[in-house]
Amino acid sequence: MTKERNQVWRLFASVKLALWLITLLAASSILGTIIPQHKAPEYYIQEYGSELARLFQVMDIVPNMYGSWWFVALLVLFSINLIVCSLDRLPNTWRMVVLDNLETTPERLQKMPLKAEMQINEEPAAAGERVRRLLAAAGWKTAARDKEGGVLLFSQKGAWSRLGAYIIHISILIIFIGALTGSVFGYKASIMFPEGETVEHLFDRKTGQPIPLGFRLHCENFTIGYYPNNMVRDYRSDVIIIDPEMFAEPLRTSIRVNHPLKHRGLTFYQSSYQPLNEFLIKVQNTKTGLERTAMVSPRHQVTWEEEGVVFGVTDTMADRMGRVHEFRIWFDSPGADPSTFGMKDKQNVTVQRPEADYSFYVQQRYATGLQVAKDPGVWIVYLGCGLMILGLYVAFMITHRRVWAYLSPADNGGSKLLLCGGSNRNKASFDQRFKELAQRLRQDQAIN
Repeated sequence: MTKERNQVWRLFASVKLALWLITLLAASSILGTIIPQHKAPEYYIQEYGSELARLFQVMDIVPNMYGSWWFVALLVLFSINLIVCSLDRLPNTWRMVVLDNLETTPERLQKMPLKAEMQINEEPAAAGERVRRLLAAAGWKTAARDKEGGVLLFSQKGAWSRLGAYIIHISILIIFIGALTGSVFGYKASIMFPEGETVEHLFDRKTGQPIPLGFRLHCENFTIGYYPNNMVRDYRSDVIIIDPEMFAEPLRTSIRVNHPLKHRGLTFYQSSYQPLNEFLIKVQNTKTGLERTAMVSPRHQVTWEEEGVVFGVTDTMADRMGRVHEFRIWFDSPGADPSTFGMKDKQNVTVQRPEADYSFYVQQRYATGLQVAKDPGVWIVYLGCGLMILGLYVAFMITHRRVWAYLSPADNGGSKLLLCGGSNRNKASFDQRFKELAQRLRQDQAIN
């Protein structure tokens, strides 16, 4: 049983297994990027044919590959592999971090590849104090211990950098936990509602079930911005948040493309719009200031009884997206024959009549499409990402550098200095700094 347990441990502690799992996860992510996710079955049949679409569905590649059992299983295996690898190697790494380097023997120091030997015209105790001051001036704060009739000084920098890889491992696990939290306790929903209307529910993108908002959202206005060539530049929903628990007064704000609205843990993204076959008409008597606003459908007339006038939209000219750019308006008032005239969307036109002039304004009504996401794990993911940046910095930008200085009695009554050093990474840079340190010590009058 112990042997079998050891074999399982060695399997999950294997770097080779980690490389295979990373390769499979990367290949799966590429596949999930190339094949669009969360589409209707008809989309896959149209794009890839019925046979290939059926294969995708059987293999659980669509409509949500990242939530499929096999992709989640890969993440779980990778997480176990990461934990076991870390636990298996951490004891040796920790021993290097807390190692008592003053226990290093003079024989081992002599075998180090990076070393320099010098003579000092002082006995070891006084020479040790001199070297300690010189190393401290160079930025190396040392500890000392008597060693075999001499004195051993030691200093190190960046010992904790050896733990950088484990910080990265922990950050990956935290990111996975955040993603799992968002997947289990969060959701993605959508809503499409016209200007002038208020909603209190969303609709889950997977199940289509309504989800209460917990507040009311009113779309006050929808605006499309255009480039000079009449191409759509962006679109914006001007909304009112009605939430007495949060605000004493309704809050007016806007949702734009790439500028989402965040409220109560929900993020509202401006994702789409739908032109409606309804038009807002405002008619004003410029003489009296009286105004009538009406929502009009094509070929339906509206009667303004106070003024005795009748108006309506007789025809429209729209593009292939359904956006109306020109209207034909029918207007009748007492004392004059009925008339028709053309006007553009969101244009003001004045119609002259014997009794008064009337100002017309017309605009097409739109429904705004919002994608809504609730992800309670997003801050956990941000924490993991921040920790990963820290781990990468520690692991690759900081090195564990060590310096020993051993002073032993010399035959002429002075001392011999053996200066040694080492680094776990970026050895070329450390070698250069070690040479500069040795040269700095030689500049002292008592050292040659």
